[in-house]
Amino acid sequence: MTLPVAQSEARRRRRIQLPSRVTLANGIALVEGLAATILSLILAVVHPPWLVIGVAVTTGLVYGALSSQAAQKFLPLADLRQPFALHAAFSWVPTAALALLVALATSRWSLSWGRTFGAWLVVSPIVLVALRVTIYRQLAKMLARGQLQVERFGLIGDADSIARLRADPHIWQQGGQIVTSLTLPEGLSSALPGPDIIADFARSCVEKNCQHVLLIGDLESIEALSNLVAPCRPYALNVLLYPRSVVQNGKISLVDTVPLGSVNSLRLLSTPLNDTGRFLKRSFDVGAGALALLLLSPLLVAVALTIRLTSPGPALFRQERRGFNGRNFYILKFRSMRVMENGRNMRQAQVNDPRITPIGRFIRRTSIDELPQLINVLRGEMSLVGPRPHAVSHDDELSGKFELYAQRQRIKPGITGWAQVNGHRGDTSTQDKIEARTLHDLYYAENWSVLLDFWIVLLTIFSPRTRQNAH
Repeated sequence: MTLPVAQSEARRRRRIQLPSRVTLANGIALVEGLAATILSLILAVVHPPWLVIGVAVTTGLVYGALSSQAAQKFLPLADLRQPFALHAAFSWVPTAALALLVALATSRWSLSWGRTFGAWLVVSPIVLVALRVTIYRQLAKMLARGQLQVERFGLIGDADSIARLRADPHIWQQGGQIVTSLTLPEGLSSALPGPDIIADFARSCVEKNCQHVLLIGDLESIEALSNLVAPCRPYALNVLLYPRSVVQNGKISLVDTVPLGSVNSLRLLSTPLNDTGRFLKRSFDVGAGALALLLLSPLLVAVALTIRLTSPGPALFRQERRGFNGRNFYILKFRSMRVMENGRNMRQAQVNDPRITPIGRFIRRTSIDELPQLINVLRGEMSLVGPRPHAVSHDDELSGKFELYAQRQRIKPGITGWAQVNGHRGDTSTQDKIEARTLHDLYYAENWSVLLDFWIVLLTIFSPRTRQNAH
């Protein structure tokens, strides 16, 4: 995808150059930290200036540090779907707690003190959330237009690959800029130029303020890489390998390196969650799941009794589903139909399905029929948030229709998920619906965080999009 010349030139004229993403993230943190500090000055109404200064400095430093972390996570992809506003609100909790400790340690409690501090606790996060939303939306627009340049690259490779990479809009939409290149007639597999030529190219990259030298080649060219890397060692440059096959067909991507064997190994695929992530997600599941089961127990009993009294059959039924790593398990649901299908030939519920009972229609529309899955969560078979598990027969069918579908199994299935809160619930009768649901589930697996789980739970409860396709 090549930009029209007029658009490309306009983008160049509007470009803002910055040393790195970290610098930009710290700049955002400085703005948000200063805002938190200024908001603390309202405490000067009832407090002496020396106390306000202590609280303000504490507030600005803590909130600024948390802001920098959030910005560094946001900037690489500038994805506005991430719960960055929620992160701002959550960041205020430890900030306010520390500020409160400082205030209590240096001041005596009074009614006016409490009122002012209470107003500060309420007003400040509202202002800070609004500020973050404004900043991040503006940054996303600027990155999409290629107005921010936070990384500069020099390329080494064959002419065709260099041309393809220069035309790739993702480079400048991620804040990158290719400023120079060295063309090798046959790529990295050909006879390489002498070390002096590579050294001169590395020197020119430094002079043009490049941070990275990108080597475009196939993995079988790794033996030749030492001849290209060695002349670059005297310079403060990152030397990266960009697989030529990725430029041509995009079928595979490199994740990072793993210290394994006598040389590092290239990681082509990684688990969605590391050990810390699995621990945090499981802790959230157990804590929130047990609390929800306790609070909702009167509702669960009432629904079970209503089902038993209004139609023949049990209140609960078990159905085989495909879960984490392709392992099958039995999901628990409130019975909403007159039948309890659990075989390899099952028909997915449709709009106005005659098999659904009157009470079943209500509990399906409100998602109450899914609440017994809190037991599956506590058992460890499911998570509160994750891709919705399908019946085994449906899973086999959908896997054949979309090659990426099976990748949903790389993370535990959930009671609710990113696809559901974005309106992709229920019917999977068309290819577009299958792909939309799958891509949303894969996005969740690749961008998981505890905060994203919490955000999805909130959307599940309050967003009408979650229930728009329920039937």
